[in-house]
Amino acid sequence: MMVIGFNWPVEHDNTVALILDGELVFATEEERYTRHKHSPGELPFGSFNKLFNFMHKNNLNPSDVDAFALNLNQKKIPFIRNIRYFWFNTLFSISFYGVPILKEFPFWGLESLAEYFIQHVYIKNNEKMPDKIKIVPVEHHIAHAASAYYFSGFGSSACLVLDGTGERDATSFYQIKNGNFERILSIPATYGSIGTMYEVASYKLGYESLEGPGKLMGLAPYGNKSEYYNKLEKYLKINTNGLPFYFEIDKKDRKSVSVHEPYKKIFDYVTPTINWNRHGELNKKAADFAWAVQKVAEEAVLYAGEHVKELTGENKLVMAGGVALNAKANMELYYANLFSDMFIFPAANDAGTTIGAAAYVYEHELGGKMKNERLETVYLGPEYGDDEIKNVIESSKFKYEYIGDDVGVVADLVKKGNLVTWYQGRAELGPRALGNRSIIANPTLPDIWKTVNKIKGREWWRPLAPSLLSEHKNDYFINPVDHEFMILMFKFKERMKERVPAVYHVDGTARPQTVSYKQNKYWYNMIKAFGEETGEYLVVNTSFNLAGEPLVETPKDALRSFGLGGFDAMYMQGWLIYKY
Repeated sequence: MMVIGFNWPVEHDNTVALILDGELVFATEEERYTRHKHSPGELPFGSFNKLFNFMHKNNLNPSDVDAFALNLNQKKIPFIRNIRYFWFNTLFSISFYGVPILKEFPFWGLESLAEYFIQHVYIKNNEKMPDKIKIVPVEHHIAHAASAYYFSGFGSSACLVLDGTGERDATSFYQIKNGNFERILSIPATYGSIGTMYEVASYKLGYESLEGPGKLMGLAPYGNKSEYYNKLEKYLKINTNGLPFYFEIDKKDRKSVSVHEPYKKIFDYVTPTINWNRHGELNKKAADFAWAVQKVAEEAVLYAGEHVKELTGENKLVMAGGVALNAKANMELYYANLFSDMFIFPAANDAGTTIGAAAYVYEHELGGKMKNERLETVYLGPEYGDDEIKNVIESSKFKYEYIGDDVGVVADLVKKGNLVTWYQGRAELGPRALGNRSIIANPTLPDIWKTVNKIKGREWWRPLAPSLLSEHKNDYFINPVDHEFMILMFKFKERMKERVPAVYHVDGTARPQTVSYKQNKYWYNMIKAFGEETGEYLVVNTSFNLAGEPLVETPKDALRSFGLGGFDAMYMQGWLIYKY
């Protein structure tokens, strides 16, 4: 059986995924094709096209799809927000992208509109439609929870969904046993949203929607406790009224149509907008404010973890939702030792809900059984053939040579201080580069950190992450576990700042990717070769993209970014390309 999941209604982080016989076999994000980060309001035409190509390459017929899963249930959205979702978001997107809907289709709701969109996508790609288009909406937090549970390998676990907002709620607790989801507790978005709290806070530093929270997390360690924290902390109520946490919001604002409005009032009390130059000298006010926001988020996440442990008695935890991308808060929960094992879905934001929705429909609507194996890699996107890559390289004016699997040559370039881009295989799902669309640098060079940030157009103070061999994780970190997805931080051991300064953040932490030969042999071999030359089995790894762009997707994307950026060389699926 096959289930396709996609985001509907159209908002952001639009993704298309395929579950085949209980296994996730394909997932890709629309931003990679439109080249607009987070794909705001963009219909997933490119993603469906790549999915159909993947299906044909693997002898799968798009007309045999059994169901289409949506990542939100319209019937559970408050009326006014429903109007917003339907008319101002999805209908606008449909019209903007030229789908001739008003002339040809009488629609009454998001599901009928989704059916029409699917028909249009099949026609646009010259595909035969299924005999019946079965559409199943899945509650947003169920979709998040399913993404975390079905790929954790756990039979039984507690689950935290920490989000901006779903249909109504922002925070949900589940106990999941053998695929049965029991909601234990939920907190509405207007007074229980860590995600919205964090996003609205980022506006005070001049950041735009969706981009600010990750940057605030990186800025926070430069700050200290201040009056900002004292003011903000007053609004966070812990273990009160039967809830693990909530934000003290006026009763009238709890019924606000806008989820953001109550939090805007909080931060108008905490501080006026802080004007600062993000690329200039560090601003103490901005750093102290970021510290306060991060600290409150960590406290809320930790109390949520304690509460779900107490309510369920489970020893294992799965997590999803946009807040679960906060690697520092995840670290605090990890080192609290509340659970024997944790699994955080790598595409924890809305990109992952299409996968969770499809998995949930496969098992709960179609009667299938998910394999429920631990997800070890997210190389789930399209793959580009050797001939296509060769043609792209040969059409350029760069110097190149074919080195095959001799990635020791790349390691030697990195050792000498060169910045090397790395492109191979199927693209990663999610916001982190994990060895198929990466920029590599030497972690032992202190100044390489600022150089990379400058080339990418990032703020100079933002940290860079390491990729390291799994068997060497204990050499660098305190009580680490294998973690392949860079959404869990660990604390460095002593004297690591002197050894690998480029990935040592100011608070003594890093957000690593552990790598095994089984998961990615060429990436593993390159890091191993670097370690044999330098004694450090760890490299700087950051996403292969330029400022404001998503990860490169196609070979042409990669060559363009390589040409425009200040990189020295590029490894592209066996080829080594030089600028000089």
